[in-house]
Parts: sequence; structure tokens; C-alpha cells
Amino acid sequence: MDKKIGYLGPCGTFSELAVRQYLARQPAGDVQMVALPSIYEVLAAVVRGEVTEAVVPLENSSEGAVNQTQDLLAHTFPDLRIKGEVILPVVHCLMAPSGVSLKTIERVLSHPHALAQCREFISRHLPGAQVVETASTAAAVHLVASTGAPWAAVGPVTAAREYGLEVLVEKINDCSGNATRFIVVGREDGRWAPDCKTTLIVSVAHRPGALHEVLGEFAERGINLTRIESRPSRRRLGEYLFFIDLVGHRHDKQVQEALEAVASRAELRVLGSYPADLSGPEYTADSVDKVQRPAGGIPSTSTVEAGFTGEAVSRSPVQWEEIERLREVIDEVDEQVVELLARRSALVARIGKLKAGFCPVRDPHRESRVLARVRRLAQLKGVDPAMVEKVYRLIIQHAVCLQREQQGGALAACTPPAGDF
Repeated sequence: MDKKIGYLGPCGTFSELAVRQYLARQPAGDVQMVALPSIYEVLAAVVRGEVTEAVVPLENSSEGAVNQTQDLLAHTFPDLRIKGEVILPVVHCLMAPSGVSLKTIERVLSHPHALAQCREFISRHLPGAQVVETASTAAAVHLVASTGAPWAAVGPVTAAREYGLEVLVEKINDCSGNATRFIVVGREDGRWAPDCKTTLIVSVAHRPGALHEVLGEFAERGINLTRIESRPSRRRLGEYLFFIDLVGHRHDKQVQEALEAVASRAELRVLGSYPADLSGPEYTADSVDKVQRPAGGIPSTSTVEAGFTGEAVSRSPVQWEEIERLREVIDEVDEQVVELLARRSALVARIGKLKAGFCPVRDPHRESRVLARVRRLAQLKGVDPAMVEKVYRLIIQHAVCLQREQQGGALAACTPPAGDF
């Protein structure tokens, strides 16, 4: 057996789906998935060497951080490292034994996070039902299936198939873009990749400006922070630990410099550097369409759309939800790109003012260096260098126009398209 991976069980949890998504990206090998009863036991199994790695939830887009995971990494298992992440779209379904309808449900069972993510649906459609928390979504499904009582469970559609329940309602989570970020934990952090994240735990001095000084070290070096969470330090009231995610690997020059500067100002622990999940989830719940719905139930939300070829293509709700989630991420990236272009244009205009009267717009050597540098960066990031060069030639032309405005049209009109970038 090459590897064992622990996760929060039993079978049928979103944690299991996250493990399968993680494994789909890894080289083929002999891997055993080990279901364990709690997040504590999952992480403890890594420490004891019973499993090689573990996949545990860290945060949800609707309900925020999974505090238990953060606290265990901070206080109980300080030697564990984050070596990867998986972002999984979380689509909850309401499921029950055959013959049970919405009107007859007496109890709704699930993990606390799942129940919280479906709070509005439960309040609106099951106002008289008792809400019962369980250790996992799969545990709730198993309990509902084994009792045969007029109870319902909230969880993934795959669990309904696993335990022989019928899906009463699909997609009951209150937020359509609901997703959970899982982390892969081991004894070493992850490999270097073109797009990496680093997760830190920082404890700052209890004085004005201490946190600002720490964050300033990253801002000064242009390092993007993607998450900041605070948790009690457990040492004294009012003292906190800050979990920080940043873009970059801890061995990257700028990140390394920032970490050294932070370590001189505060207590610092690096939980790991690892490849970021930029591609989005590869999990598709084709089982949504395979689950038999009860007679008279709510119609399936599967959609049929005509493709560019004219053929009808069936898409599950999870697939469409994932497409919309990725489009939202693209929109956010576009906003960042435009913001950076605006910042770049402002810098170019300032250079144009400084050049006015003594220095021509064109700097051919500078232009060549910029184009060579962006082509090299494109190769490192896995982007087509020729495409990036075309984009930058357009940016160069725009920069020339800006600097001509600063130096005066007559002086700059005789200069070929080039400029400072």
C-alpha cells in the first residue's frame, strides 16, 4: 500500500468527495481512504503514522472558518503541515426514507455546518421539525436510513445513494455559491508550484499598531493576503492568534524577506506552503440525475441547454453552479487586472512628467527588457508567452500615448511606439 489518506467519515461525507477530488489530481497509485469519526482523530492519525495524509475542512464560503480545525493545528498538533488544498462546491439535499414527505418530517439531522448553511430553507419549509446535530452529514444520513422514522437528513446527494434514501429536495443551501475549502495535511508542506499559497500563524504584541506593522511588511513587498482569521491564543483573555494566507511560496524571495521581517516583530509559525487550487473543483455529481425522486416530489433542477453544435447537452445543477462560481471568480480577477492597469498607467504618466523637456519617450532597451521579462514570467505561470507579448505590446502603445501627452505632441510625435513600463 503506497499511501493512506484519512478523512472525516463515514462514507458519503463531503470530506470523502474532497479526498476523491484531491486524488484525481495525483499520479496513479495504490491509495487507501480511511474514514475516521472526528477531525481530531483524522489529524491524530497523521501524527501517529496511521495515515500518510489527511483531508479536513478549513473554511466555508457561507459560514466562515472551521474553528476546530484551526485550533487543533494551532494548539494540539503543532508539527503538522499544510501541503495542499481542495475547493469543493457544497450542494445540500434533503433526503428521507421512501414514503416520507415534507409535511410528515419530525426531525432534520446533519452536521452543524450543513444545518447552518440551510438555515433559511429549514425555517421556511420545516418549521415544526426538530433540528438535531450529528458528527457528520453521512452520520446523519446513516441514522435516518437505519431508524426508518419520519426523519430527514441534510447532505450530499451521493450519501442518499449510499444509504438508500430518496432525495426530497435538491439544492437547499441558502447560498448558491456555497463552497468549502479543504486542506491536505501531512508532516511536510507542499511542493513548489507556479501558483502557491502560504499559511501562517502570527501572534503580535499587545500594543497599538502591532498588527498594522506586521501586515505592512507584506504590503510593502506587494504580497497579496487572501485570508485573515483570529482565534483566542488560550494564554489570556484578549490575546489572539492570527491565521494568515498569502499568495506565494515561503521560499520565494519576497515572501522569504517578508517572513524574516515579521519574525523580528512577532511570533511566527509557518503552517505550510502548497499549490493553490486555482482550477476549481473537478467533482461532478452525476448521481444527482440518477437518484430516483418520489412521485409528486419537487421537479429535478437539471437543465438541458442547446450547445454550439446544436445538440442538447444535459447539465446537472452542480455543474451549472460550478460554472457560475468560476465565472464569479473570473469577474473578480478582471476587476483586479483593470485596477492594476490603472495603477500602471498612473505610474507611466508620472514618469512622463519627469522626462518632460530632457528625455525622449522611447527607451528601446527598457522595452526589450520588459517584453523578455513578461515572456519569462508567462512561461513560469504556464501561460502562452506569445499571447502575453501581444497584450504587452498594446500596453506599451497605450503608455506611449500617455507619455506623449506629458511631453507634448510635437516632441513625441517623431518617436516610434515605445515607452517606460
